[in-house]
Amino acid sequence: MGHDMRRRKQMRGAGVRPALWRLAGSVLIGFGLQGCDKISAVGKAPEAGRTTQTATTFPLRPSVSPTDTIAKVNGKAVSRQDAEFIVQNIKAGMEANHQPWTPLSDDDMKQLLDGLVVMELKAQDAVARGLDRDPDTQRRFLFLYRNFYAQEWDRWQLNRVTVGQADIEDFYKTNPQYFREPEQIRIRQLVVSSEDQAKAALVKLLEGMDFQSLAEQSSIRPDAAKRPLVDQWVMRAIDKANYAPNDDQVRDLKDPVLEQAAFAMDKVGSTSSYVRGGDGNYHIFQLVERRVGRQRPLLEVTETIRFLLQQQRLNATVKELETKGQVERSPERLGGLAQ
Repeated sequence: MGHDMRRRKQMRGAGVRPALWRLAGSVLIGFGLQGCDKISAVGKAPEAGRTTQTATTFPLRPSVSPTDTIAKVNGKAVSRQDAEFIVQNIKAGMEANHQPWTPLSDDDMKQLLDGLVVMELKAQDAVARGLDRDPDTQRRFLFLYRNFYAQEWDRWQLNRVTVGQADIEDFYKTNPQYFREPEQIRIRQLVVSSEDQAKAALVKLLEGMDFQSLAEQSSIRPDAAKRPLVDQWVMRAIDKANYAPNDDQVRDLKDPVLEQAAFAMDKVGSTSSYVRGGDGNYHIFQLVERRVGRQRPLLEVTETIRFLLQQQRLNATVKELETKGQVERSPERLGGLAQ
């Protein structure tokens, strides 16, 4: 008990981040293979009388030089590279969660080493107790094995794929539509049901009355002066369909008459004339903000194109594997799969 309390004080004194060590624990268990801990029958020892299979064949341990050995557990080496893998995974996890990263302290490193030693002890004891011969454990191991080597294959292939500057420039010239940013606006809207009301509202606006205040007083949709049009970017319908069909933060006005009136405003703060929409009501718009359409320059999108071309070539290699391989699928057996 006293040792545990001293350990906690040491952790606080060293500035150890609890969230970091929770993350480190998950990395030590799964090494980044997310979701695998939800597979059923994890860690079950062989049941009495249950038939077991031959022990799983593990990859051979790489040799570790004495200068790279940071611990030995029953004669088995824990390497400096093992610690580097953990640090890299913790850092990547924190960055993915938008948490700031600072280098680990000496005390942090000692705790990390303790975690690696415990992991090795558990692994050795698991094998000694026969967990490696349990069919459920073997199936889980095969899933992790397959997942890991598939990721390694991706990394190996990507390192082999070279995309030259000429390929990038050719793709950019051939597909300019992919790199166009269409014009977008944010607007306020005032809606009334008659032309006389629209004329009266326009006169007040021209006299200097605040658009939002007038809309809250007289519009049949007072919220349209504040939201959602002010909170969302608006594109022309054709641009929305081509560039942002699934983006909920961008919308279009649906009505071509209203779209023409809204996009005709050229200065921020300016007001449109009134226009009758397809709904039979009269609409007046105010421009809140505008993003001018532009073609993104090659320098800005070079790395995006490089990654895209790498992925295209990677996918072509996968298709080649599928064509050459003998693959049989039985999707009907997926019915009733536990979810």
